[in-house]
Amino acid sequence: MPRATLLDFFEDYSASDDVFVVHDDGYRTRQWTYREVGVAARAFADRLAAAGVGPGDKVVIWSENRAEWVIALWGVLLAGAVIVPVDFRASADLLARVAKIVAAKIVLVGEEVEVPPGLTGSVWKLAQGSGLGEKAHGSRLTAHGEPGTSERGTPEPTTLAEIIFTSGATAEPKGVTITHRNVLANIIPIEKEIAKYKKYTRPVHPLRFLNLLPLSHMFGQSMATFVPPMLSATVVFSHGYSPVEILHQIKSRRVSVLVCVPKVLDVLREHVERVTPIAAEEDVLAGKHWSRRWWRYRQVHRLFGWKFWCVVCGAAPLDPELEAFWRKLGFLVVQGYGLTETAPIVTLNHPLRASKGTVGTPIGGVEVKIAPDGEILVRGDNVTTGYYKAGGPAGDVESTSAFEGGWFHTGDIGELDAAGRLLIKGRKKEMIVTPQGLNVFPEDVERALLAQSGVRDAAVVGVSVDGEERIHAVLVLDDGADVNAIVRGANAGLEDHQRVWSTAIWPGPALPRTEGTQKLKRKEIQRWAAGEQPGAAARGTSSTTVSDVVARFAAGGQLSRETTLDEIGLSSLTRVELMMALEEAFQTTIDEARFSGAKTIADLEALVGMGSGVPGFRVPGSFPPLTPSAPADPEPIAFPSWNRSALGWFIRRISLPTWILPLSRPFFDLTVEGLDELAKIDGPVVFAANHQSHMDVPAIFRALPAKRRYRVAPSMAKEFFKAHFNRRDYGWKAWFTNSLNYYLSAEFFNAFPLPQREAGTRQTMRYIGEIANDGYSIIIFPEGRRLDDGIGEFRPGIGMIGARLGLPVVPVRLEGLDKVLHPKMKWPKRGPVKVAFGAPLRLEGDDYAALARKVEDAVRAL
Repeated sequence: MPRATLLDFFEDYSASDDVFVVHDDGYRTRQWTYREVGVAARAFADRLAAAGVGPGDKVVIWSENRAEWVIALWGVLLAGAVIVPVDFRASADLLARVAKIVAAKIVLVGEEVEVPPGLTGSVWKLAQGSGLGEKAHGSRLTAHGEPGTSERGTPEPTTLAEIIFTSGATAEPKGVTITHRNVLANIIPIEKEIAKYKKYTRPVHPLRFLNLLPLSHMFGQSMATFVPPMLSATVVFSHGYSPVEILHQIKSRRVSVLVCVPKVLDVLREHVERVTPIAAEEDVLAGKHWSRRWWRYRQVHRLFGWKFWCVVCGAAPLDPELEAFWRKLGFLVVQGYGLTETAPIVTLNHPLRASKGTVGTPIGGVEVKIAPDGEILVRGDNVTTGYYKAGGPAGDVESTSAFEGGWFHTGDIGELDAAGRLLIKGRKKEMIVTPQGLNVFPEDVERALLAQSGVRDAAVVGVSVDGEERIHAVLVLDDGADVNAIVRGANAGLEDHQRVWSTAIWPGPALPRTEGTQKLKRKEIQRWAAGEQPGAAARGTSSTTVSDVVARFAAGGQLSRETTLDEIGLSSLTRVELMMALEEAFQTTIDEARFSGAKTIADLEALVGMGSGVPGFRVPGSFPPLTPSAPADPEPIAFPSWNRSALGWFIRRISLPTWILPLSRPFFDLTVEGLDELAKIDGPVVFAANHQSHMDVPAIFRALPAKRRYRVAPSMAKEFFKAHFNRRDYGWKAWFTNSLNYYLSAEFFNAFPLPQREAGTRQTMRYIGEIANDGYSIIIFPEGRRLDDGIGEFRPGIGMIGARLGLPVVPVRLEGLDKVLHPKMKWPKRGPVKVAFGAPLRLEGDDYAALARKVEDAVRAL
């Protein structure tokens, strides 16, 4: 149908029951269909209207990629308001400045950022408070009334949809104004081209995109929000960006397309070459049929899974040698070119006719020409009308010299080949002009430097010497690297006017790069090289240390490399939080079994690679490691999944009511209270019960209504099955008996092992999330042990499970079971038993000990 605004596009695709968004937050995976996103977006638009947000009002969003981000985008547009994305890795100061500039009515924040004080406008958490987290928490989206009932008016094509700020680190942020027409000018030509081939995608449906670009970036937003619906595809958002995590997501979720910046491909290349050495060998199949290439590199394809075939790369220049590497392996690499000011696409390679080394041809409706000085000029409906005027009224924009004669001056230098394909040479303002008047593009020299052994990163800038501009290289080197040999090797492959004149060694472990797109901050590097900011550059890359991360989990005190984790007082669950924080800070994958053996901060430094040359080390704000981490060892627990199969469920459904639960009837008369509380909620929950006896689980099963009884999974102490999990340490008889008990418990009660003192807590959390995603409720005994009488202190684990997995926690009080089967009794005796269910609790925050006390108090009050 004809489309005048983005809302027309939304209406077309929000009625499908295909899966739209999958979000893996490191603990639990949640997914939303197109229809669910549509319903939630309309409901959110109503909430915005109820909060006084109307046409032209600004809503700032500062969040990691998640389904609620996409819902918020459409909800804001449905409300007629303007969404203002800020990269979640940006500073809180930038967020505050942007919110003030646009006079934000609402600021939406994610789970992985801390809300700074003094923000302009009301602050809503995306997963709580705003109502966007309701599906994730299991309640009905229509709980606050039928969505989509308020009158919001109809936007015009020229109505402002977004303001995206493209700078602000050292100057006042500059906001690009994007209208409905600008975005549609990108969508419609691509949609028409996709329509020609959509029928051919049916055999491999659904296509899945793993999107590693932030939604605050226009390219990442397009590849997550606008392009996938054209293919009824699924978008996957991942918690981590390490090579191991990326490969896990691609293979386990059967991803077809990876959307990323070139730096991610560079990191993945190093990882692939180390894991499959054949990938590093010279290409001997150039020009041969793709099937021969696929067979030669089948080990690489096995790493990614057989459904993966394409990389869509943008937001920064792609090194031709890096592109050639991935093409050599048999993967398709699709490049495009665009800017935020062009909403964002200007040119795009056709996936079936991709041209190596170019960024493709202009999309329909977009014109490109090259100015006499080589600058790329763009004209079309996708080009912004200007920049948001700070402090101005709604929709007030200011034009700059970038718009002349109807053409947008991109600031990039390029050329068009005979087929009209665009080649990018570099940034006009970054081009170095030699004393001979010749132009040098830094990227050309950097490629030569990065090809030399011992160079971890390189930036080339112009420095003034006696009034003449010289080529200066700023390097990050491996220990022991010979600078003179590196320069000689690079210069040998460069033209005379391109050769490096001088060098400097950067004081930090990595060069400063922009958030999300990973472009070099050349101005900052150039100022440092010129001596204008002797300390600024070092501060810009001042590395986050392990001690900095640990300090967030320590209650004050001085930390040193010799400080032990026991001195800090970390619980087993807090250790898991620390481990995940380290993985996030240094973008690496840490083996939990090794982590559990770490005693001091120095041990943690060695674990993340800081002790020697830093595999996995990163500058704050960048996301892939400069050197990929080694593959993690296998996880310590093999969790059962067979017991949730159709056959396993059927056996359990027949056995529990006919002979297992009836075995307990002679030993206790059961009284049940609070079943009305369970009727108030749908979906999986966590039952948190005090622990009295081995008969606790049968008692809870008998107390539960039938619709929940057969969709529940109780935890059991992993340490109780030591012989099963550590067969080498026990004789065959002990192993056989212990394993038999384990398998019988897993089958007939759907039980799963929960480590109390051993490694495996993180994997257990993910497994619990999988169980919940399958619709099963969880039974946890937060005391961690059986008590003779009374209720003991609840461990923080219940707080972590409830908060991180977003599941309602139902307090359960057991009474009398300690008299029926005391821990010291060999045989039960008859007695009365009571099971009482309390009102469900919503746990939020990261003070798990306090949340555990809240659950404990609720159990005691029953």
